[in-house]
Amino acid sequence: MSVADLFEKIPGQDRLGRELQAHLGNLKNSYFFLGPQDAGVMEAAKAFAKSIMCSEGGCGTCRSCMAIDLDMHPDVGLYERSGAFLLVDEAREIVDLAYKSTSGSKYRIIIVPELELVGKAAPTLLKSVEEPPQSTIFLLLASMEVPELRTLISRSVVVRFDPLSEEQIFTHLRKLGYPDADSTIAVRLSAGRWSRAIALAGDQELRESCLLWEQLPGLLQREMSVVIDLVNRLLGVVALVEDRRRKEQKQEISRVVEMAKATGDLRETLVKKLEEKHHRELRRIRTAELRSGLLLLERFYRDQIVASDLAADKIQFGLKAIGRIEDAQLALNRNSNEFLLLVALLSRLADKVS
Repeated sequence: MSVADLFEKIPGQDRLGRELQAHLGNLKNSYFFLGPQDAGVMEAAKAFAKSIMCSEGGCGTCRSCMAIDLDMHPDVGLYERSGAFLLVDEAREIVDLAYKSTSGSKYRIIIVPELELVGKAAPTLLKSVEEPPQSTIFLLLASMEVPELRTLISRSVVVRFDPLSEEQIFTHLRKLGYPDADSTIAVRLSAGRWSRAIALAGDQELRESCLLWEQLPGLLQREMSVVIDLVNRLLGVVALVEDRRRKEQKQEISRVVEMAKATGDLRETLVKKLEEKHHRELRRIRTAELRSGLLLLERFYRDQIVASDLAADKIQFGLKAIGRIEDAQLALNRNSNEFLLLVALLSRLADKVS
């Protein structure tokens, strides 16, 4: 299987698959995947890693490919920051890892996502990217270019991902066999996130629950009891998304246990490592789901503003509403209390609704 074949699973990125396929015969030490997270950037990085590490070019079913999918491969490290920004000490750990011997593989691959949050750690990371061991390959990921990344980008092969259009997402869902009616709703509710679109397309209960974000403006009232009820329902939607992912995580743990039996690896160590990864993932899922919901809410007010028959006072309120939603998104990034954040936002939006 080729890199191009692996990229067929990622909507709208066929061209990038062909580009990376050409690199397999002459691998560089650093690749910079630049584009929106939900344009398939992480999926692409893992597909490229599989094509490098798998003897079949990325079959997707061997122990190596399965381990990469589960972030359990001893020579493919996914290094995620612990806080709001990558710390200098964390960058030093990445540098140390780059110089360690592999566990038998020809290459060591280090995947570092969300490097737009590299902060003051960029110079530390740059030292290793500029002069890495021949056997180390960095796959650096960022959703946007920030000043701290300029030198890192200049030292890397840059792979640019374009944002996915709704048409691309819909076409890919149809290609995967989802009914058009379900796909249409899934695309609309996905807020441009491919991972969310595919989850929604295959889950009627989840689609119906997520419609609450679109219905919200029509349900708002000034009474605090109504606001609190709506917030609890919104957080219930987030909990449903988490529950779906927990079920998938249990299946992943079962796969790791079976893999450990077949290879003689220490099962307890592998399971503990995977459980820690799952815990971090669930925290990110909560934030991503709330952010997607807020984007849907923001879209409602933007659509109202562009409607030609609106009065000036309604346009003014729409602009204020968008500003409040954007403030809520920033507060969400600062790990604010989700319940209080949503209560405050809906209370302000309800002032002009009732």
